Amino acid sequence: MRFKSLLTILFIGYLFRLAYAEGVMQVPTAIQISSTVSDGRYSIAEIVDIAKKMGIKVIVLGDSFLSYWEYGILPLRRLIRKTLQANSILKYGIERYLDEVQRVQRQNPEIIILPGAETAPFYYWKGSPFKNDFTLCDWHKHILVIGLEAPKDYKELPVIGNTSALFLPFSFKDLFNLWPFLALILGIFLIKKRCFNYRDSLGRKLGPYAKNYQISGIIFIILGLVFLINNYPFLRTRFDPYHGEQGSLPYQHLIDYVNQKGGLTFWAHPEEKNIKRFIEASIQTPEHSELLLKTQDYTGFGIFYAGYEKVGQAGGIWDTVLKQYCQAKRKNPVWAIGALGFDSVGDLNDYLKDLRNILLLPVLNKKEVLEALKRGRVYVIRGKNSEKFILDDFSIEDNLSGIKKIMGEVLEVSDKFKIKIKGHLLTGESNLFKVRLIRDGLIIKDFLVNSPFEITYIDTLNNSERMSYYRIEIESEGLHLVANPIFVRAKDK
Repeated sequence: MRFKSLLTILFIGYLFRLAYAEGVMQVPTAIQISSTVSDGRYSIAEIVDIAKKMGIKVIVLGDSFLSYWEYGILPLRRLIRKTLQANSILKYGIERYLDEVQRVQRQNPEIIILPGAETAPFYYWKGSPFKNDFTLCDWHKHILVIGLEAPKDYKELPVIGNTSALFLPFSFKDLFNLWPFLALILGIFLIKKRCFNYRDSLGRKLGPYAKNYQISGIIFIILGLVFLINNYPFLRTRFDPYHGEQGSLPYQHLIDYVNQKGGLTFWAHPEEKNIKRFIEASIQTPEHSELLLKTQDYTGFGIFYAGYEKVGQAGGIWDTVLKQYCQAKRKNPVWAIGALGFDSVGDLNDYLKDLRNILLLPVLNKKEVLEALKRGRVYVIRGKNSEKFILDDFSIEDNLSGIKKIMGEVLEVSDKFKIKIKGHLLTGESNLFKVRLIRDGLIIKDFLVNSPFEITYIDTLNNSERMSYYRIEIESEGLHLVANPIFVRAKDK
């Protein structure tokens, strides 16, 4: 155990020495850890203590923003309803949560702690609560939100259950929600009607009918009041759980909102499905990687775990999205991160040994961490031997100008350019590595090399290409690395 701790310390020290030599630090980062604020096993302070011992320098939390479910019975969905709520940021208190993060940050100035919120933008009910087919659908389609600053920005996150954030502006259609006022007016009119001295054509009083008017008036007033309370605040919501699947709209709405507030969004586990059966209801969320194609302008996705087989592999959904960006069909590229998704199950030490992100930073501060995540200056490494490996270089250099670019950047080239890949094991071992070079979704070269290794590959753009990208995967025993792409485009002549 002491040897492993020493190895970790030496590893971190080497990364920072390398950083100052090259002007870029390689900073070990853990992303998406839940605390006891929501469904986590450890408090924020305990997470930081564990991560520090593992050599982690940046922690991005991933507490559940809102864990709240309800089902209402027509015609009084808001009054006759069953609700269930678990711990979450909203239940804990947004200001309290952000203050707690800041308090722990002040106690640990050598590490960066970022609040993060795992959101479930939408769910819907299928079947009937009175039958055996009652099902909660799509709850586990999660998006990790990072980088929001103000409590108000969190309070207005447009996720189902946070109803006030989903209200639409008042419109003509909302006038129909005011119909209970008509029932109140009619009821008052009927009650007052008993004061009138009604007679028939023979001059006889119609007393018995006056009592009936009074009873009817009371009924209309009660109904009006009940439905006024149920319909308040008389506004329609953008989405609700009672009208079936809404496609990509709820998720795009959240992404757009977070972008407007300057935050980042990552699909947390796009290939994961969640299907369970309980006595009261079933839970059903299918694999949903296709949403990466149907949504726009999100920052990235979690390639590990539950994001590699259909999304991250060469020629998968990630490459399709990156090619769309190169073809100007998307405004922004998409980046891969390693999302731990750690809550209360398992040992955090084991998770941190198995999966980490390495951010490329000029200096270690909050602003640069967010910028690196936003710009794709990060590679992901997993496996029992991931702590031992260092990716010394993945860059592309223009032959004529000598200009060099790294992950997340764009290089303008005039002709040929060099792709450089370099890595080694901290222990000095000479293990066999498979280095896969991917261009525009196609594997153009597999290199079988022993560590330490240094690869240079010469390539050129085709005349028909507007822009291309290169990314790499590296595999060895107990190690799998995925680096974000570098883009190459022809210089304007």
